[in-house]
Amino acid sequence: MNFADLTWEDLKDWAGDRIVNRGKSYTRRVEDLRITADGALIAWVQGGDRYATLAKMGADGGLSSQCTCPYSWGPCKHAVAVILAYLDAEKNKQKPPKAEADDERFTEIAEADDDLDDEDDTTQDVKLSSRATKEDEGVRKHLEGLTKGELVKLLLEGGNIIPELRQQLSDKVELQEGNVAKLIAASRREIEKASREPGWTNHWRGESNIPDYSRVKQRLENLLAAGQANAVVELGTYLMERGIQQIEQSNDEGETGMEIAGCMEVVFKAALRSSLAVPQRLLWEIDLRLQDDYSLLDEIKGALEQGAQCSKEDWGQVADTLAARLAKMPGRPTGARDDFSSKYKRERIMRWLLRALEQAGRNDEVIPILERETAQTQCYMQLVKTLIDSGRTEEAREWVRKGFVETLEHLPGIAWQLEEQLRELAVHAKNYPLAASYRAMEFFDKPNLQSYSELQKAAVKADLWDNIRGQILNYLETGRRPDTTSDDVEQSGRQRGKKAVTASPIWPLPLPELPRVKRDTRWNRFPDISTLIDIAILEGRHNDALCWYRKGQPIDAYGGGHKDAELAQAVAKSHPDEAITIWKNLVAGEISHAKPAAYQAAGGYLMKIKGAYERTKRDAEWKAYLAGLLQQNSRRPRMLDVLNSLTGRRVPIISR
Repeated sequence: MNFADLTWEDLKDWAGDRIVNRGKSYTRRVEDLRITADGALIAWVQGGDRYATLAKMGADGGLSSQCTCPYSWGPCKHAVAVILAYLDAEKNKQKPPKAEADDERFTEIAEADDDLDDEDDTTQDVKLSSRATKEDEGVRKHLEGLTKGELVKLLLEGGNIIPELRQQLSDKVELQEGNVAKLIAASRREIEKASREPGWTNHWRGESNIPDYSRVKQRLENLLAAGQANAVVELGTYLMERGIQQIEQSNDEGETGMEIAGCMEVVFKAALRSSLAVPQRLLWEIDLRLQDDYSLLDEIKGALEQGAQCSKEDWGQVADTLAARLAKMPGRPTGARDDFSSKYKRERIMRWLLRALEQAGRNDEVIPILERETAQTQCYMQLVKTLIDSGRTEEAREWVRKGFVETLEHLPGIAWQLEEQLRELAVHAKNYPLAASYRAMEFFDKPNLQSYSELQKAAVKADLWDNIRGQILNYLETGRRPDTTSDDVEQSGRQRGKKAVTASPIWPLPLPELPRVKRDTRWNRFPDISTLIDIAILEGRHNDALCWYRKGQPIDAYGGGHKDAELAQAVAKSHPDEAITIWKNLVAGEISHAKPAAYQAAGGYLMKIKGAYERTKRDAEWKAYLAGLLQQNSRRPRMLDVLNSLTGRRVPIISR
């Protein structure tokens, strides 16, 4: 077998659909294609850089490749492009020339492989480290044998070649002469220079401009080595301020942040050696972390985690300072919508305050602060959990009820987390009927397969599932709730005017402690066909699932909400004809999109249709259906690729 015998299926089996499709678009970027002495293909391929690429075919027809690109998870698009470029040349009867034995691309590929081997070979790393140590020792002996004048000359020459060495020598001179202020000013200018322009990366062109903070880091290290820890801390505060502004304007993959984080590691070391009192040191770090919305400091440990012996008194001073800050922050006007930014800042300071209080042993102050802050930060969940952990369950229940009402409209995520707390309390108290009533509340709010399944589990545990299952399914068909005697819906209490909402006599679960939730009826559609189909599939009622599916088709001609694929898969053995019909509709829908990805999706459904016909021994119907598709899609090459893969015939790529 040779390259000319390859089919699209061979390439896809080797590299995968995604890489093959991307390789097609790179075919015109292949340059100077040649054939090696052993029949392999070698070429340059233009991508983010110019890559040397080699593609081989073994005696058994197996494909392999080597490329200098960074992609290392299997065959790359450049290798696919080289093979396709060769097949195009064959088709046009333009056989590529032979590669010279000393072709530079062989060397580049070999060097790239050597680099990869070195990166993965721990033993090699150890040998290199040992060799480097011996070389260092030889250099040391050589330097020790030089005269003072020869050393000075060598250092001056080195400073002209290595800017970092020249800067370090210059900084040492300034420090030796007592010009600390001058060096600090120079460091500040370096920060300003490095943070002046945002970082950016253009993957399409393979270009980038990442700020270089190496000189900033070197200067900070020089100052720290000279005992100027306080100056480094001050510069670090300025660096963080400028760096955050720069990152906000940058468009890269986080490289700018990594540069700044490298400098901040030096700053944090300096903070531990500074003359700042422990409370000041803690507050300094907290302030930096409050600024850090980009996780620059996540991997850096400072006074908060190591190196500082913090007493309860130290933490107490921190707590008092943070409490005073929190008290000065403007509150949220009554009835005003949430200001996310101010709420976020307030909540972060509050959390640091709570941590400081706990470290100071002043836990009795935590709950009053949380109670006061619920109006500002909606910290109901933290308050409720703290009350439960403190054994104050009844207070926790009251705060859940209050918080649920306050957050349901604008912060429903918090409201339903609070509802979950009541459910868990019911489970903990082994009040399984009440726990099931909360699952029912969740189901009526968002009826779907998951909420149905969770309700079923809870009701089975309460030994009440058989009593409510029929009523639940009837609700999905009619929209009439079975749990209450009134259809009035509540948000702010358990009464609406003077009309109470009471439990229905046929509903065996108790009413939950929370008000009945008002749903947005604009999106209600009963019968809820999608959920009824899902439940029927879950329970193995295939006839019912198909019945609901047929009823739903006039409403939604595309069946998108009915999860057609899942239904077809579920009934494939019990109702093969219905499954085939659904899959055929899905195939037609995908083909109509006229996109490569849609053609691939259609191919998946076609494989299922083929399998269903084979299981029912109707090969003639399958062949007729496939022949019709081939004729209908004769002007769609990508779709023909998919269809040809189903014919069982090997279709060489160069035949088209």
